[in-house]
Amino acid sequence: MKLKNVGWVALSGLFAMSLAGCATQPGQPAPAGSEQAVEQAENQGPAAEQAAVDQQADAQTAEQEAANPAELQIVDSGWFAADNGMVDFAVQVQNPNHTVEAVDPVIEVVGKDDAGNVIFDETIETPGVLPDSTYYYSYVAGSTAGSSANATEVVKPSTVDFSITTPADSWKATDQKLADVYTVQDNGAADTQFGAKEFTGTVTASETLDGATQSRVDVVLLDADGHIEGGYFKIVDTEPGQAADYDIYAVGAPEYASYAVYASPWAEEAAA
Repeated sequence: MKLKNVGWVALSGLFAMSLAGCATQPGQPAPAGSEQAVEQAENQGPAAEQAAVDQQADAQTAEQEAANPAELQIVDSGWFAADNGMVDFAVQVQNPNHTVEAVDPVIEVVGKDDAGNVIFDETIETPGVLPDSTYYYSYVAGSTAGSSANATEVVKPSTVDFSITTPADSWKATDQKLADVYTVQDNGAADTQFGAKEFTGTVTASETLDGATQSRVDVVLLDADGHIEGGYFKIVDTEPGQAADYDIYAVGAPEYASYAVYASPWAEEAAA
């Protein structure tokens, strides 16, 4: 009778081991972000437990953002009109998502006169905006004629509004970020013989982003409160680790309190 009990205990042990084999074997890590990984980490200490919880949260964030990404945000903008009615402007764009890039977003620029009539309404395709990143874009928009089809008088806009949208199928997952990739050496601004400001310096990219072999350099003009007044840009060829010169001419620039220089990747097809 005693031997029978021993045999039953042995069989029970074998059955338990066979069930354990259906789960993760001892010493083998569970898939990252899984509940099993969190349970394993709990047995390894607070630091491992927190890392597993973070991985699980990151996986959930990536899944949620892929299904329903947050829209890009224009957090600051500024513009000024030239004598011919054209508008030089700059916008500060943020991607609040952590895991998805906005590919080929579109900036809409609407200028209106004093009466609220639309003088121009233009859309400008821009390069991708990486997650957790802030970009600065300077462009020119506007019309040299009035709102009437027969008008020859130059009408400067009274207001200019900006918005940015990303097509629903133009988001992609990526772990690249813009921060700390570019180093800008600003060599200052000088007056030229023809009345323009010339901004010079160098830009260095530590790595290639979005597969781009070119970078755009934006000079953003700021008022006394640090808000954008307008801007100018230039496309330069860049190789990782090598400084590239830039010289940006600002024609008709308004009075400004200060300026800042930013760089971002620029795909060759976007520059065409």
